[in-house]
Amino acid sequence: MAKVIHLKDIMANTTYEPPCWIFFGINNETVEGAKAVMGLTRSSPDVKNQRHYHNNCNTGQYRIKGPVRLLIGPGYDTAEQDFIPGDFNFIPRGELHSAVGCGESTELVFCYAGVGSLKEAGTVFVEPPKSKGPETERTQTS
Repeated sequence: MAKVIHLKDIMANTTYEPPCWIFFGINNETVEGAKAVMGLTRSSPDVKNQRHYHNNCNTGQYRIKGPVRLLIGPGYDTAEQDFIPGDFNFIPRGELHSAVGCGESTELVFCYAGVGSLKEAGTVFVEPPKSKGPETERTQTS
């Protein structure tokens, strides 16, 4: 059966990928048997999230607000790409990636395909967080 999950009812996760605020809307905790993880990521204008990859899933992203520079690939062979509002981004399973803010607050929708939880995604962080994110809080709908 279809299920609507309201953003206003989701607590921001600030520990998974600091300094980002991540609102996990669809996963096997919110939708029984879900084989997808989908959410909204918000970040500050100067965001620099830690480089990471997902062992068990491809990732799709759609940029809603604020441009970033994507850093894709290992340190010795990192490609940089602009990712601006209105763009889609596909990250294959196992590809190292991160993003650097370009002076505006950012928002994107993401989906981990074929897995129902963060644990199943098999995310591996290869560097420490850049800074501690804010305390967990409810989203503001402004």
